[in-house]
Amino acid sequence: MTRLIHQLLILFTLLLAGSLQAETASKNHIPGQPLPKDYDVAVIGGTPAGIAAAIAAGRAGKTVIIIEQAPVLGGVLSSGVLRLDDKYVEANSGVMEEFRLRVKDYHRTEMADDPLVQAHAKQSSPKPWNIAEGRAWEPHTAARIYAEMVAEHPGITTRFNEVAVDVKMKGDRVTGVITRERDNQGKLGAQHTYTGKVIIDATYEADLAEYANIPYRIGREARSAEEPHAGVIYTDYFRRGKAKGTLPSTILPHSTGEADRRSQAFTYRITAKDYGTPDHPYRLKEAPPGYDPAKYSWGKGKPIIPNGKFDLLGINWGGDLVGHGTRWVLANWEERVEIEKIYRNHDLGYLYYIQTEGGSPHIGLPDDEFQDNGNFPYRLYVRQGRRIEGLYTLTESDLHKDLRGDGFRGPLHPDSIAIGIYGMDAHRVQGPDGRKEPVSGKGAAEGTLHLHDATGPYQIPYGTLVPKEHKGILFPVGLSCTHVAICSVRMEPVWSSLGQAAGVAAAIAIDNKQELKDVSVKQIQDELLRQCSVLFFYTDLPLDNPAFTAVQKLSLLGAVAGPDMDDYNTADKSKGLASLEMTAYRFRPDDPITMGEFSQMAVNGLQIPLSITASHFTDVPRGHPVYKYIETLYDYSSQSQKPFFDYKVNKDSRSALAYPDQQVSEAKASRIISGLLQISVPAQPKLDRILTRSKAAQMVYQHATIRK
Repeated sequence: MTRLIHQLLILFTLLLAGSLQAETASKNHIPGQPLPKDYDVAVIGGTPAGIAAAIAAGRAGKTVIIIEQAPVLGGVLSSGVLRLDDKYVEANSGVMEEFRLRVKDYHRTEMADDPLVQAHAKQSSPKPWNIAEGRAWEPHTAARIYAEMVAEHPGITTRFNEVAVDVKMKGDRVTGVITRERDNQGKLGAQHTYTGKVIIDATYEADLAEYANIPYRIGREARSAEEPHAGVIYTDYFRRGKAKGTLPSTILPHSTGEADRRSQAFTYRITAKDYGTPDHPYRLKEAPPGYDPAKYSWGKGKPIIPNGKFDLLGINWGGDLVGHGTRWVLANWEERVEIEKIYRNHDLGYLYYIQTEGGSPHIGLPDDEFQDNGNFPYRLYVRQGRRIEGLYTLTESDLHKDLRGDGFRGPLHPDSIAIGIYGMDAHRVQGPDGRKEPVSGKGAAEGTLHLHDATGPYQIPYGTLVPKEHKGILFPVGLSCTHVAICSVRMEPVWSSLGQAAGVAAAIAIDNKQELKDVSVKQIQDELLRQCSVLFFYTDLPLDNPAFTAVQKLSLLGAVAGPDMDDYNTADKSKGLASLEMTAYRFRPDDPITMGEFSQMAVNGLQIPLSITASHFTDVPRGHPVYKYIETLYDYSSQSQKPFFDYKVNKDSRSALAYPDQQVSEAKASRIISGLLQISVPAQPKLDRILTRSKAAQMVYQHATIRK
């Protein structure tokens, strides 16, 4: 009886999702009249990035159309990618965080009786893929929730089973898109044309770059000083023990660094279901065309989402398939039908192997997913497509915490409109050719990257979304970056954040009658922060913290002191993405702020020019992290008629102590801000109270805003 009730609940969920999709598709459409063709914003791709872009523009009162190739919204998140690749749950923000919280609520209410939900509810909430925290789901759940989110915005219209086949241009401006209907078998139908004041290409392939003749990158760049992991590369990943005598994360011989046009492996992320019995009706009756058991291996799997389901992600000997990725991206929609068959047969072959030689006949396709598509995912998992040449190109050195970073994070980008916090992660690009795989060179798996220890939390500038020359279009998915960079950016939480930024930028450009390249990044950032989007990552600064906006804006200015030495990764004590150590990447909002920390916050936060005449303080010598900020306070104070910086002169009368580790009271902070800005900061009720780091950030940000 319980199982029957459970199945009825699933059926109700699917029907509700379908009705929501139909409702979304018909918005603004009066029966018997043609569908409107002109919109403020036309979003191509109902991926998480496209949905976030549409919602952001819809919130600004803009009319939006989403053109989606599948019969459901959500991109790969409703087509077999069952979990958030977010590393830290705190990395989710904006629309993606709203999605996660809705999944969490759905699991803890309507799915509260599911044994896996109950088990995960007892786990530590930071644990990855925790379904009770909304970090993993069934495909139909993602489709339902995204449909609900879009349906809440009356200005958004959605067209399902349509693909872009061309664009409309006016000079170098993209003004519209031409689409054709496409069913689940790939058959093309009627043609439609939609125009928009801004076009957003949120497809995984970035097809509009091809149609509009926008220059783009494909494949891999050559190794360079900015990208030591670019090009042809052999690493020890997924071949533990083969490369004897090497330490973890090692580049192996035969790594030439040569550029090519190859892509990392694509796959269909098949959702599998454990039926508990071998005689279920969703067992494959015969092998698919081209089946070769030598291509696969199976190490058993167990459910990671409700209803006994999990995904059949296989790296070297599973669902991943190399050799067709670039071909897929560059193909037209007729050619893609044949490529889809290659991937489909390969991935069904994996399932057939699991059911036969893998010894798991109880595993099968899910009876309650993709029911109009043979229970098979709607979308191919395209890990990377075209990458435009934009106003700024993101490279490995923008993500790497050691190349240009501070050993803890990637380099600071004050024009950040999104963050990334996932290791540079590429699945294989070539090979292996057989079971007797060499360590490197011919026949070995090549192109695999897992740079989780070297990647720090990083920021993505607005210029990556904007083509260099073309107007009227943004690319939050096929953004301007290299192959190595996209290997981290390609995670859906990052793409969703970029999509939300694109939607905000589009609305501002329309309102201000500006070109997209001329939109104020500060204005984009301000709106993104209002929508609870993270622009600088901390593990202990929740979106509802009163100091959230102040800390985010000050961090973008380099006004927040860096980590303590104890926070850095070491070989024997890893912190950060490689270990998910939660004490890393803290802001410590409730800790008292020190004079050294406040000097940096005040000087950089108020954008005071540095001024250094000499080294005056024995406890803040050259090389000290806050040397230049303490000296700047001294210089401005010494030339003021009302000196505001306190210090103690040493007995030699030629040097002094600044006490950089001393805590700062509100009175002292008010005096310093007053002196730097040459204004009178109103007295606070408790001037002797020691400032916390969050209160100090709010205080500095308040006066920085007033100053502007």
